[in-house]
Amino acid sequence: MTRWTLLGLLCMATAASADSIRLKNGGTLDGVIVKDGDGAVVVRLKYATVTLDRGDIDSIEKKAPEAAAPVTAARLARWDRCIEVVAARPWAGQLRQIPATVIDKGILKNVPYMSHRSGTTEFNLYGDPDDPAGLEIGVTKELLKSDAAKQECLEVMAALLGDPKDVAALRSLQLKPGKVERDGVTVEITPETAEDAYEGWWISVYSRKLLDEARATDEELKRIAVTEEELEKEEAAERERARKELAERKAEDKKKGDEKKKAEPKRAEPQAYFGFNPYLFQKQDVQHSRKVTKHGGIPRYWVRGYHRPRGGGYVRGR
Repeated sequence: MTRWTLLGLLCMATAASADSIRLKNGGTLDGVIVKDGDGAVVVRLKYATVTLDRGDIDSIEKKAPEAAAPVTAARLARWDRCIEVVAARPWAGQLRQIPATVIDKGILKNVPYMSHRSGTTEFNLYGDPDDPAGLEIGVTKELLKSDAAKQECLEVMAALLGDPKDVAALRSLQLKPGKVERDGVTVEITPETAEDAYEGWWISVYSRKLLDEARATDEELKRIAVTEEELEKEEAAERERARKELAERKAEDKKKGDEKKKAEPKRAEPQAYFGFNPYLFQKQDVQHSRKVTKHGGIPRYWVRGYHRPRGGGYVRGR
C-alpha cells in the first residue's frame, strides 16, 4: 500500500474510539482497530476505514470501549458489524476500503455503497451504512474457479443475516446462479458471465424497496460522488494544506528556540502526504475500483465516509 505520513486531520476522526494510534511522525489517530496483521492495521473510523502500514505506527494505546447503544435486530447487519466480520476472516490480510464506482444501470443504479477489498475478494454495502439496503460479497480472477472461496463468501454472508430463514434461503441456492424472494428480501447468486457482474461471481442479499429509497438524487450525487479529476484536485488541495501546516510547524519550532527540541533527532521529512486526510481517497486508489460499464461516461466514485443522518439526505464524510 501507499505509505501515508499522517498528522493533523487524522486527529479529527471521531469514531466511538477504543484505540489511540501514535504515528512515528507525531500524529495520532483515534479509531477502532479491526485487524492488525500482515504488516498492516485496519482502523474503523466514522463510516469509513483506513489501512495503515505497521511500520508507520510508533505505538498503540488500547482504551476501554465506550458503551454501545442498543442495536435493534435487523435482517441485514449494519456497516460496523459487517467490517468486523469481514476483517476477522483469514483471507482479509490485505483488506482496505477502495473507491466505489457509481453503478450506472440496473437496480443498483446511483445507490451509494461502501466497498472493501482484499486480494480478489470484495465486499460491498449498499445504501445507508446504519440501515443497509443490500449486502454483497464476491470473488474475481483466479478465485472464480474455487468452490472453497465461493463457500467462504456464503459463510460470511450468512453471518451478516439476522433472520435464520434468510440464511436457509441462501444455502438453498447451493452456490448456483439463481435467486430466492422471501418476505421483501431477495437472495441472489450472480455468475461472472452476467452483464452486470463486473467479471465477478457474487452473492447479494437486498431489498428492492430499500434500494429504491436509497438511490441518491442528482443533487446528492454531486455532493457525495467525485470524478477522478475532482479526486485529483482534492488530493492537490490537501497536499498544499499539508505543506502549509509543515511550514507553520517549523516556524513555530524555530520561534520557540527550544534547546531540548534541538537535541532531539531531526524529524524525517514526509515521504508522501504530510497531514493526509484519512477520509480522502488518493487518485491511485482508483486502480482497485470497478471499471465503468459501456453505458457510462466519465466514471464517478462514492466518497469515503458518506452517511445518511436519520430524517435527512446523504452527506459527505469528513
